[in-house]
Amino acid sequence: MAMATEFTAENVEKAVNNFYCNAAVQPDIHRWLQSAQVSPEAWSFCWQLMGPDKDVQVKYFGASCLHVKISKYWNELPPDQFESLLNRTLEQIINSATGPKMILTRLCVALSSLALHSMPDIWANPIDSLILMFQDDTSALDSPQRCNVLLEIFTVLPEEFCSMNLNNARRSALRHELTQNMSKILALLTNLMSPSSPSDVYEHALKCVGSWVEFGAPLNESEQIIIQVFQSLYSQHLFDTAVDTLVKVFSHPDAQRFPYTIQKLLPLVLQLQNMLNSALNEHDMDVCNGVTQIVVSLAENHTKLILECACGEDENKKSDIQKLIRLVLNCSSVPGHFPVDEMCSNMTFTFWYILQDSLQDMEPEKCHQLLVIFQPVYLGLIENLLVKVQFPVDEVYETWSAEEKEQFRCYRQDIGDTMMYAYNILREPLLQHLCNALEVIIKSDKEINIRWELLEAIFFLFSSVAESVDLDEGMCLPKVLELMPKIPFTNVKFISTALSMLGSFGEWMNCHPESLQCAIPLLLQGLGNPEVATAATMALKDVTRETLDHIEPYTPQILHACQAALERGNLKSRENVRIMACIGQALSVLPYVSIMEHLNPILTPHIQQLEQVAKQQPSASVKNTILLKINMFSWLFASLDTDRESGGEKQSKSNQGPKPVFMILQQIAPILRTLVTDWISDPGVIEAVCELLKRSLQTLMDDFAPLSKDVAELLVQMYQTVPHIAILDLTKQLLLMFHADVEFSTVVKLLLQSICNKTLEVFQGDIHQMTDIVEAFMLLLSQVIKKTKHLLFESGNNINDLFQAGIIGMSLPENHTVKASCLFLCEFVSQTEVRAVQECVDSQGNVLLDRIMRAVGGEAPRMVMEHVADVLFCLSKHYLQQMRVWSQDFVSKSGYPSERCSSEEKDRFIKAVLRERVGKTKVRALVKEFTLLCRGLLGTEYASQMVELM
Repeated sequence: MAMATEFTAENVEKAVNNFYCNAAVQPDIHRWLQSAQVSPEAWSFCWQLMGPDKDVQVKYFGASCLHVKISKYWNELPPDQFESLLNRTLEQIINSATGPKMILTRLCVALSSLALHSMPDIWANPIDSLILMFQDDTSALDSPQRCNVLLEIFTVLPEEFCSMNLNNARRSALRHELTQNMSKILALLTNLMSPSSPSDVYEHALKCVGSWVEFGAPLNESEQIIIQVFQSLYSQHLFDTAVDTLVKVFSHPDAQRFPYTIQKLLPLVLQLQNMLNSALNEHDMDVCNGVTQIVVSLAENHTKLILECACGEDENKKSDIQKLIRLVLNCSSVPGHFPVDEMCSNMTFTFWYILQDSLQDMEPEKCHQLLVIFQPVYLGLIENLLVKVQFPVDEVYETWSAEEKEQFRCYRQDIGDTMMYAYNILREPLLQHLCNALEVIIKSDKEINIRWELLEAIFFLFSSVAESVDLDEGMCLPKVLELMPKIPFTNVKFISTALSMLGSFGEWMNCHPESLQCAIPLLLQGLGNPEVATAATMALKDVTRETLDHIEPYTPQILHACQAALERGNLKSRENVRIMACIGQALSVLPYVSIMEHLNPILTPHIQQLEQVAKQQPSASVKNTILLKINMFSWLFASLDTDRESGGEKQSKSNQGPKPVFMILQQIAPILRTLVTDWISDPGVIEAVCELLKRSLQTLMDDFAPLSKDVAELLVQMYQTVPHIAILDLTKQLLLMFHADVEFSTVVKLLLQSICNKTLEVFQGDIHQMTDIVEAFMLLLSQVIKKTKHLLFESGNNINDLFQAGIIGMSLPENHTVKASCLFLCEFVSQTEVRAVQECVDSQGNVLLDRIMRAVGGEAPRMVMEHVADVLFCLSKHYLQQMRVWSQDFVSKSGYPSERCSSEEKDRFIKAVLRERVGKTKVRALVKEFTLLCRGLLGTEYASQMVELM
């Protein structure tokens, strides 16, 4: 569609109709309509678009144009046209009262914006005027229609106030005006919310109450109307709207300022117990959800009041609080399974967290007093959660959709979090409660009748509190481990949870090594079942990692079980990788001579397989096998640490020969070189190889030295073909580790030079597609300058080009890339003792200053201004005289770096920066303020809200 150039009513109407008829041109039309909407012509054509003969979409666009012009371009309106605009808007509202609701609403929003812009100087008292205007029965509207129009205006008025972009002074003045008139609106709403009102008027008034509650209607002045809102709950037609309004009442931040009013309203909330009971009997989940929303909004927003009443001397208040807590518990224990049968219980989790958090924040004496009251409450909660966390029977669970199963998984995780909060209150009694429940089930039920769902729930709750359990706990957990061999493990979900529970107590087992006698056999048994192998491998990895000081007696059986699991070949990739980590951890505790004896039979098949696939033609299946084997070796190398710490002391076995990781790496090095040659263009394989070498380096440390030269040459080969961030990361590790090694110095310099030259070539192309490379490269250079700068400045690198690369990096849109580039430039500029750096900055520093100023002027995100400011600080600190010269152009150039800043403001800014010789924080503050000025945000409420994020 060829877009018209003139913004006329006819052209706009055609554009709107085409927008809805032709999806292919919607983006272009949308942009044109946006331009039309903000054009001066919109003041005129908006009325024509709302003519009685126009289509709904055209009328709506006209109403939207009117709102946009009033709300954002009010300053375009000549003062003498206010009366005309007001009268035409009111006339249009009356004409649209019986039409589509969305058009009426948009017009009411426009009128609200008009009122807010004009009160009190132009339109002295719009609230009174509107009430009087719509009480007049001379219009074409009947009484209910007039009421609904007035209510729509008063509903959107506070909403428009909240959405308008106002400075603090104007917002404060308008809030005062609205607050002064609020009593009139509440009185109107009270009258309209009467049994004699038409149902649609009553509901509209109810919505309007919610709007003014959100605005901040004082609770003590709204008590009577809130009581009317509670009465509305008993009307099926009004229930949902009444719920929304009451939730706004109790959750508004200002509500906490009126504790006495909340106490007066509390009995009305408690009366909802009967409504909840009836809804549960009738299985009316909509009513259950609504009641729960009200109860929870009161409870979680007024925990301070709850606690004060609970420990006070007023028995009536204590009684009400106990009833409220029981009501929350009832909402927590609505029968059925979430999310299929009920959607209430998950709403209560936040309350239980806030309650325990508030309890722990209290003074010790008062906290102890309250714990006596609330510990039984939390024990009741535990009983509820033990029911709610249970899986349904398999026949029912299999009928659930994938989305329902995922929701239930997240719900169980929320229950796990709530258990941690409960443990903070209950401590040992919680463990004892679960332990007793487990013991009763096992002792009282015959094996055939034991419900796995209940046992699984107990183990899940145990694992949920594992991180918080005291390491010296010696009563409940040993009892649980003693009972586990007596339990029939017949269900996959149950077995997985039991294994996960064992893994979660790995740190505790390190303090209770006797527990390994029970745990290890169960974990190893799990390795033999592919259906639970995920949980088994994760748990075994956690337990072996945490209990290295005590695992040696179990190492033979661990290694045997792991080897058998690998040989069966029925595990998933991640499970194979985790098993390799378990093997490494188990081997780490053995005498040196035993490690290779155990390791060779385990690794030989995998080395042979890797060698075989390395010779095959590239394909997806071959790649998957290569990645699996490389990752398995990576995790082995990361976990097989023969210099591990034990009891705070290094347990080195390296004096008995080359470390096992070194020997394995030597063995597979030729295979890795073959893989790199054949798969050099595949980022996945290259990344996996680099990760393997990186983990080897971190484990071997100085013992990696004999391999360093070959690895450096391999890195050069890889990076010259396809640059990758993994190569840069490994290069950084290698340089920092061996930069001082005399034998390695030549290779190090060549490696760095090769990396620099290749990356500078990348900068000649479309750098926007490789910002991750730029970021990693800048971080590499920063670390090299910081730790071993001679490598960079004495290796024949093109210093000028590197400096330019840093400047280019600053111009990229990604925050992390800009940050990394700024780090490099700060380090670079600070090297004033290096002649090449001095010459570079002397000749090109003005280019860097230009980049900084453009960034501050608006070309860079505000989130990176702190890092940009650091570069400016370094530049002015080390090159003060040059900065005075360079900044002259910055000050004198008109419209640079922004049209919004004058030469005087730029001069003040640059002089303030140049005065700061040691105050980096001060320069950051100056830059933040100046960038707000350049962006037209200085002094706005938006800027004050966002300044903390910068």
